[in-house]
Amino acid sequence: MSQTYHGALPIGARIESYEIASVLGVGGFGITYKGYDHSLHCDVAIKEYLPSGLALRTADGATVVPKSSDDQKYYEYGLKRFLDEARILAKFKERSIVRVSRFLEQNGTAYLIMDYEDGESLAEYLQKAGVLSEAEILDIMLPVLEGLEAVHTKDFLHRDIKPGNIYLRKDGPPVLLDFGAARQALGEQTRALTGMVTPGYAPFEQYNSRSKQGPWTDLYAIGATIYHCIAGKAPAESPDRIAALQEQDADPMTPAVVAGQGRYRAEFLAVTDWMLAPSPKDRPQSVAQVLTRLRALGPLAAAPAAVASGYPKTQVLGQPVTDQPTPLTVAPQSTRDEIEAFKACRRGAESGEAEAQFKLGVLYAYGRGTARDEAEAAEWLRKAASQNHLTAQTRLGLMLARGAGVRKNEAEAAEWLRKAADRNEPVAQFNLGLMHAHGLGVVKDRNEALRWYRKAASQGHPGARVNLNVLERSHATPLWLWLAAAVGVALVIVAAVVLLRH
Repeated sequence: MSQTYHGALPIGARIESYEIASVLGVGGFGITYKGYDHSLHCDVAIKEYLPSGLALRTADGATVVPKSSDDQKYYEYGLKRFLDEARILAKFKERSIVRVSRFLEQNGTAYLIMDYEDGESLAEYLQKAGVLSEAEILDIMLPVLEGLEAVHTKDFLHRDIKPGNIYLRKDGPPVLLDFGAARQALGEQTRALTGMVTPGYAPFEQYNSRSKQGPWTDLYAIGATIYHCIAGKAPAESPDRIAALQEQDADPMTPAVVAGQGRYRAEFLAVTDWMLAPSPKDRPQSVAQVLTRLRALGPLAAAPAAVASGYPKTQVLGQPVTDQPTPLTVAPQSTRDEIEAFKACRRGAESGEAEAQFKLGVLYAYGRGTARDEAEAAEWLRKAASQNHLTAQTRLGLMLARGAGVRKNEAEAAEWLRKAADRNEPVAQFNLGLMHAHGLGVVKDRNEALRWYRKAASQGHPGARVNLNVLERSHATPLWLWLAAAVGVALVIVAAVVLLRH
């Protein structure tokens, strides 16, 4: 690429101790190189600020200058934000956030020096794979979400999450690249530049500088990235979706619950659609909300045996409507960071911290940082659930209902699910409705099943909507019975009239 892209620095060019080795990527706001640090004798990644709409490289092959005097103030404003981004990113130590080790100014522009990692982008991987399994998606997106949560805690947004900016390391968790602080800053200052957003991944508020942005903005892009992994393509562009809604036309985006039906768990698809809500107020407002819903899914496991019931087929505990069981996933080998995270979590759990106990249970369930041990997972989830941890109550209830890692106990499962359902947790409400529908650990009670399904459905749970519709249709009185009843009533009235006349 470096031989055909004439705007890049030449191979062998030096920026202090860093030598340019090749071009890794070219975008509208800069160029990323692979470099070599002659001081530390290691490979690095170097990101150069070069907004192509505002600046160009001079004939000396190194210096960057604004295209005109009118572009000067915008170029300098973007440069300042580029350096601000570097200062912020340098503070993060999370493995899933790109690590900036140094930044410097030279050649009339600035450079970020970052760790170089072997691997490929999620975009490159999707070009080969087409779509990913739910297990693969969660293995990629959960670490990314955890890193993004740390970024949001510092009141910083990414603003350009997409498959091309998620890098899959050969060894270690995925890493989120290319934060868009300079891009967004320039977008707010001038409309002269094009390519401010990535179509399909950017929510509508990023097309309008007057619209408020927040964590929900990045979460739309996360949802769009997951959608691409499910459907094999990005969702419809957000302006087209908003225009359709304003015209009261159908949303041009096929919902994830439809695009992935039968291949992914219904709740997983529902969370994806939640993040992709066109209106910001209808999306999750924090990463924590998304992580809570995704963690409540639990690890993928074989589908439970069919329940004998007079009802038509409904969705079962946490599983999609499918005749094929979901295969068990094999936990990947733990990285050093995951092992350290497990140790830290264990210390917090043993000191009685409910959140640490819950996270430790999840680590055991997934086999991250330790050997997979569902019995140990259930024990720590029980400790957290006893301290009123909402997601732990739901997860423990599902484990007990399925007999996953613990002796199957449907009555106790229902108790824990009820605790969470009473606190308005939709996954618990759905599964409690299911247990009442089939008499699993509780008295079989259609009205109770309907009540809990309605509560979960009102929060957008797709499985609850399906089962609610099935139960209501199965109980509906056939038309011929209504007609027979009407005829019977008419005959009674006629007979009464005849008797009165005699």
